[in-house]
Amino acid sequence: MTFETDQSRTLLDVVGIYVDSFKGKETEPSVHRELTKFVQWCGPNRSFIEINPSEIGDYAEQVGGTGTTPLATERLQVIRGFLSYARKQGLVEVNLAQHVRIRKSKNRVTGATKTGPEAIGLTAEGHVKLVTQLESLKSERQPLAVQIQKAAADKDVRENAPLEAAREQLGLVEGRIREIEDTLKKAVVVDTSKRKKSKIVDIGAKVSVKDIDTGRQSNYTLVGRTESNPSEARISDVSPLGKALVGKTVGDEIDVVTPRGTIRYNVVRVS
Repeated sequence: MTFETDQSRTLLDVVGIYVDSFKGKETEPSVHRELTKFVQWCGPNRSFIEINPSEIGDYAEQVGGTGTTPLATERLQVIRGFLSYARKQGLVEVNLAQHVRIRKSKNRVTGATKTGPEAIGLTAEGHVKLVTQLESLKSERQPLAVQIQKAAADKDVRENAPLEAAREQLGLVEGRIREIEDTLKKAVVVDTSKRKKSKIVDIGAKVSVKDIDTGRQSNYTLVGRTESNPSEARISDVSPLGKALVGKTVGDEIDVVTPRGTIRYNVVRVS
């Protein structure tokens, strides 16, 4: 069965069509959970055909992190499968699945120093958020352990959904704890107090750039790779635009390679 592209069809509508295609088949709860996260990140009421390759790339970068993020590959495979289905069914003309790039897993480097290649730049705000999130996640351990203990008291474990749900949630919490702890070990908090004096783009800088061809001006905040949030115009220093901006100052011109081709920008303001 093939569907025609419909501009009024939202992302949530298309996800619904995809999920309905599973009827009669057993699907993992993690698939539904990941699709829900993706919908929330993009916006459920967005017209599906308006979602562009750049956004897909940003989402994959956020999920994939540094290449050591637990379950990142599995999560991105869910999104890739969904987008492949949408393309095959004619729900979108662009093959968005090819922009879900999955980083190859990296072996953890032992003894890495904070001045080495493994260092991760963070704004002070981003560092505080991670520390706060870590404390919150650690506080979830004991309640989840109690849930598992209570659910395990039911001797019929074959159909024990509460037990499986609690175990899965604890696994996700532990994975995120390890990820944050690894990030904090490698973190270098960037001092932005000298930002106004330097006027050079670095993590923490607010940058205004102008598309030289169209004249359109956009504003961004450059942040570390773990803090990026395209919906808030917070781009990471490892994204194509962020990487090109690092070290630049007002008046500089940069070329950024995107799925739509190379875009030339002029840096008009740095603060």
